[in-house]
Amino acid sequence: MGLNDISDNYKELFPGIYSYIRCRVENAESAEDLTAEVFKKALQKRATYNSCKGNMSQWLFGIARNEVNLSYRKKALRRVVSLDFIFGPELRDPAPGPQDGAEESEERRRLMRALAKTDSRERDLIALKFYSNMTNREISSLTGLSETNVGSILHRTMTKLRTELRGSDL
Repeated sequence: MGLNDISDNYKELFPGIYSYIRCRVENAESAEDLTAEVFKKALQKRATYNSCKGNMSQWLFGIARNEVNLSYRKKALRRVVSLDFIFGPELRDPAPGPQDGAEESEERRRLMRALAKTDSRERDLIALKFYSNMTNREISSLTGLSETNVGSILHRTMTKLRTELRGSDL
């Protein structure tokens, strides 16, 4: 694989890689830095890419997962996931008012408390599924879990989050 292979796929794969990383780290600046590091490492290690083991997207998401995990070990960052992965951007008011900011902030706190009750594997699968728009099959290939196991874990985790969020409304 040459430089052109990565450059040709950069525009297509960048948004998904960035979204996945942004979902897992605390701020946009960290996500931008880690995303740049992913593509830098991909260029450095392009000779190790083997299409028999998966497509380029899977390879890059593997690098992205490793970079995020490395950053946690180095900096002990807290994971922050946007509300959009549960509520969806289409449910947001395009022109929020002042009170909407306070409500969103409270929703974010509730979500962070709910996510804190999930383990790192569950958060990782949620980020891959909802932020990177990966299929269960792609996630399975990337994580080494069976496709059925990925689906089961995601279903249980989403049920757990919904229950926790409903309970925090009381």
